[in-house]
Amino acid sequence: MKYLKLKKTVLLVPLLLTSSACSLIFDDRIDDYLKETESKPLEIPSNSRPVIDFYPLPEESQKNTEKLYEVPMPQQVFSSGTSNEVRLHRLGEIRWIYVETLPSSVWPIMKDFWSRNKFGLMDDDPNTGIIQSKSVQIGNFQTKLIMKIEHGIRQASSEVFVSHVFRNENNEWIRLTGDENLEEKILLSALEFLSESSSEGGTSLVALNLNIGQKAVLKQNDDLSNFIELNLEFPRAWAAVDRALKEALITVVDLDRNEGVFYVDFSRAEEKGFVRGLFTKDVSSKGTFKIEIKKVEDNKCIVIVGGDSEDSRVFERDLLSEINQSLS
Repeated sequence: MKYLKLKKTVLLVPLLLTSSACSLIFDDRIDDYLKETESKPLEIPSNSRPVIDFYPLPEESQKNTEKLYEVPMPQQVFSSGTSNEVRLHRLGEIRWIYVETLPSSVWPIMKDFWSRNKFGLMDDDPNTGIIQSKSVQIGNFQTKLIMKIEHGIRQASSEVFVSHVFRNENNEWIRLTGDENLEEKILLSALEFLSESSSEGGTSLVALNLNIGQKAVLKQNDDLSNFIELNLEFPRAWAAVDRALKEALITVVDLDRNEGVFYVDFSRAEEKGFVRGLFTKDVSSKGTFKIEIKKVEDNKCIVIVGGDSEDSRVFERDLLSEINQSLS
């Protein structure tokens, strides 16, 4: 036990010597500033250049001090990087405004449009993109106007719909058929309002959820077969796929709208190794394929490549990817 105590003492001695040596070598000057005296003020020579204040403080203005400060709109968080095009679309009885910007930017503009036109705001929900007017009693039934703002088919785009609805005997709100003129009149007014307001570049933070949903999504089934899910009614789905095929330069051989079928010629370049490329000149495969648009729900369709042949399976994903890319 004495040996252990002696050993500890021997170890502590060098440490104490080291710490004391450090204090001698490195003088502690932490309080030296307290001993400093005030020096003479700096004198600028008379022949020196004039001093210029590059950051002058503005004088306090007494004007408009009682006016409330107007909080500016937040800057646009997302941008499509496009021309912010605004136009009205018609397809049968369906009418909507297409805007090349995200729904979160369209939402505050349409709320402003709604309030300025005094439709009577009953409810608005930035999560669903719905703005509703107060119901009005006409005869034996109630009517109201509903505006809906959705994400468009293309990326960073929006679609605005207006519906004139009435409450039926089952207490359900049903769209009034044959009243497209009123809906189109309101859409034309909204179109003009959007065109004048699109340059403001604001966005609504509470409506950012509207930017998430897309109407065209490429998916895969459990059996690894691929399909495009379109959150559109059949007439719009047909028109959208027709346009996408043309933009993708895919040749349509035949079509049948009643059956929802396109027959197309599609080719793709084969992936070849270096050695195989030396001994073959065939650089692509080509065939005629059947594209089907099937209605799943009232506002939902799927696009598939028909046929169970091996060629259909091989080309299925490539063909659907081309269509989906043109859609979005």
